[in-house]
Amino acid sequence: MQTATLTSHDTLHQELLSKLSSLCREDIDIANRFAAAVFTCEEYIQKLYALLPEYGFEDSKEEIHFFKVTKPLFVSQREFHQRLYHAYTFENGTKDFWERELCRMKKLLAAHTSFICYYKQGGTENDHCWFRQGQAPMPTSMCMSEWETIPKHTSARDGWVSGLLAVDRYCEWLESRIEKTDQKL
Repeated sequence: MQTATLTSHDTLHQELLSKLSSLCREDIDIANRFAAAVFTCEEYIQKLYALLPEYGFEDSKEEIHFFKVTKPLFVSQREFHQRLYHAYTFENGTKDFWERELCRMKKLLAAHTSFICYYKQGGTENDHCWFRQGQAPMPTSMCMSEWETIPKHTSARDGWVSGLLAVDRYCEWLESRIEKTDQKL
């Protein structure tokens, strides 16, 4: 990707974060706020796809960066807000619920430790296999969304990165929720 395209991705991501932040200030119930956030994320993911080069990336380094770094920034936002919406739809307001949910997320992460280590330690040896355009997505329980079906929009593991980022953030949110519940007691 040329520098202009990277700047466009950065600008688009900042716009998304700004819109999500403004949703937090709206006077609507929490479940509707999370649903609106999911919709907003999807809108920005589509805008990101519109920026994809029509005839492919300039080189594999740019392609890998898109699927390993750029796309997951957008998709992880959608995944995170889907998890929040799901939690608020099914929660019963008790600390026990949040603790069970946190335990469930930690088990999910434990099931993917080798990939998580690869990603968080900056591994690159599998990037050409995992983060190239047009590969069929490999299933993972870290994602709530359906798989991408347009080859131009997919790589084998970008969904794994998105899921990991979302689950990590959701775990932090759950821990803060548990802490707030403890403070109320």
